[in-house]
Amino acid sequence: MSRVTILNVLRKPLLLPFFQSRVPAGFPSPAEDHLGVKLDLNALLLSHPQATYLVLVEGHSMTGGESGIRDGALLAVDCRLQPQSNDVIIAVVEGQHTVKRLVQRGPDSWWLVPDNPMYPAIPIGDEPDLFDCWGVVTHVLTETRPGKLSRYVRVS
Repeated sequence: MSRVTILNVLRKPLLLPFFQSRVPAGFPSPAEDHLGVKLDLNALLLSHPQATYLVLVEGHSMTGGESGIRDGALLAVDCRLQPQSNDVIIAVVEGQHTVKRLVQRGPDSWWLVPDNPMYPAIPIGDEPDLFDCWGVVTHVLTETRPGKLSRYVRVS
């Protein structure tokens, strides 16, 4: 990511209806008409609100993998979490921000690995001035229909 857009995180509860029945992604099944509880998106998405920021993804190095991160996605990033192997993190490598998967490939061998195989993995060296972790990505928000997210936070 060459540009970082940080957004304020909501603090008041945001309660939305939650249908407890699952929606099949394969063959359709009869719909259930009952509505379950209301979920507070802030409580669900922001375990540590004071240590969480939002950032907009720019680029395709994480496209196509299990993370579901694509160009234009909004990421919730928790700075309080200790990064572990296979976490997606916001890293600073030689002064440049990037979003990658942190992977341990040996006892003392750590790499920043893109989900997209068209991009190279980045080894993390022993020099602390060249690498820093700015938090663990906990959630990914994308739009299936361009709307407020793309109009509100898209960086031109």
